[in-house]
Amino acid sequence: MSEFRYIAVDKNGKTVKGQINASSKNEVHAILERKGLYPLEIKEFRASKIKLNLSFGVSKVNDEALILFTSELATLIQSGLTIVDALQGLYDQEENPTLKKIIMDIKENIEGGTSISNAFKKYPSVFSSIYTSLLTVGEATGRLDKVLFGIYQYLERDLDIRRKISSAFAYPKFVVIVVTGVVIFMLSVVLPRFTAMFTAAGANLPTPTRILLSVSNFIRFKWYIIVAVIVMFYAIYRIIYSTKKGRLAIDLLKLKIPLFGRINKFGSLSRFVRSLALISGSGYNILDGLMIASSVANNAYIIKEIEEVAKDIRSGESFSESLTHRSFFPRVMVQMVSVGERSGLLDSSLERLADLWDRSLDYTLRNLASKIEPALIVILGVIVGFIALAMYLPMFTLPSLINK
Repeated sequence: MSEFRYIAVDKNGKTVKGQINASSKNEVHAILERKGLYPLEIKEFRASKIKLNLSFGVSKVNDEALILFTSELATLIQSGLTIVDALQGLYDQEENPTLKKIIMDIKENIEGGTSISNAFKKYPSVFSSIYTSLLTVGEATGRLDKVLFGIYQYLERDLDIRRKISSAFAYPKFVVIVVTGVVIFMLSVVLPRFTAMFTAAGANLPTPTRILLSVSNFIRFKWYIIVAVIVMFYAIYRIIYSTKKGRLAIDLLKLKIPLFGRINKFGSLSRFVRSLALISGSGYNILDGLMIASSVANNAYIIKEIEEVAKDIRSGESFSESLTHRSFFPRVMVQMVSVGERSGLLDSSLERLADLWDRSLDYTLRNLASKIEPALIVILGVIVGFIALAMYLPMFTLPSLINK
């Protein structure tokens, strides 16, 4: 999601200026038309992000600090403090230098007449579009404390699911790194010493040993080629991923990887559905909710599917009908959305669906190690076994060399 600034005219011909967080200019155009505004100029704005980086250096506001800030702000406002007094209290106790400066800047902007949501929008790298959109609702309805508590609970659950997914990928990454390190050590240090000893004794090296020795010599003496190839492939990947078609293709591939693709898919969908439940429950219409919530999916292909659903809704279809046209979305999602639409409790249905997927994902992650461990053991055994065979095969020729 990016921040766009626009100039438009309303039905009375009055010029209106403002800013919107959206994924594209086309989305901004559609949002303005639904509000009865006719856009004259739409520009993407990046200054706030640059300002944050230049002003506050490398220090960062982590997820835990943001969750704690949101929880404390909600509690202080609920206790009867004004937003300015609450921010002052949080500023006095905050230890994170970046967040401390942000709090003071937000407080000063609000005192200067800026709305609460717009003051927070100046820091999109810290406060997401979901966060600021819900603040707008809370500010307009006078339920800022309740909205902040909702944001706090959402952020906590979102962080929990992201940590679980991250920990699921940590184990195979660790094994791959260890195996790679062991193989490189054996090929570049151990194997050359063995082969030097056998060559000095006049032994004919068997084929597996010669193959590994060639690989070893390449690693030892032409390592720069390996580094260059890795850098080249990474550069190509970044170039391809920077294009729209390339990003779609790569993100779709991530969703099709056996086992891990399912984790990626349902992790992203769970975060999206929970975000949509929170937004729709706060009073946003389903179209705006879809566009705002899609930003948490963090997958270009999933975002594209969500945009197609929004397109169908604009053409007159219901949310559940638009989902039935897309095989990407699970059948249970179609059913839960349909029930929510009929009962008028769409946010509750989406919340239950997110809980269902979270439990399913939690079970999958707990059993992940038992599923991939056998495959990793076999792969590791084959690699180490082949290296050991190549190193010890020449020993069988030593007795004949001694007799000679």
